[in-house]
Amino acid sequence: MGGAKIFVLRLKDLIRTGIFVVLGLLLICFLVWMILPKKIVDAATTYNPGTYSAQIILHNKPVNIEVSVSDEEIKGIALTGMEESQEVFYPLFKPTMNQLSQEIVRAQTTDIAIETESAITSEILLKAIRAALAQAMQ
Repeated sequence: MGGAKIFVLRLKDLIRTGIFVVLGLLLICFLVWMILPKKIVDAATTYNPGTYSAQIILHNKPVNIEVSVSDEEIKGIALTGMEESQEVFYPLFKPTMNQLSQEIVRAQTTDIAIETESAITSEILLKAIRAALAQAMQ
């Protein structure tokens, strides 16, 4: 009496299981994408070695943001040409630039977390740094 066994599957159950499997795979792919370090994605970035600058205007006078790069990495970022009167009116620029410079050189990307206490200053500086890095990639 070892005859064939018959399984009855309802189409509704098959569709529901298929949807859960697809959603599970999408969730796993999304989690892997979120967990992977951004440095792996940015590792393919190559620069033309040198020092590139971008300008921002503070108190009607230009200030330069200089970014030094090698073939594959950001070496350093500096705020140059800031006068004493500009430092008085914009006291957060130098400390924020020092902090951003350290974080960007360590992470090798401009996609970094911004402090809430100097968010506007950070955004202004990051925009200039990204402009200088865009020159380095041309």
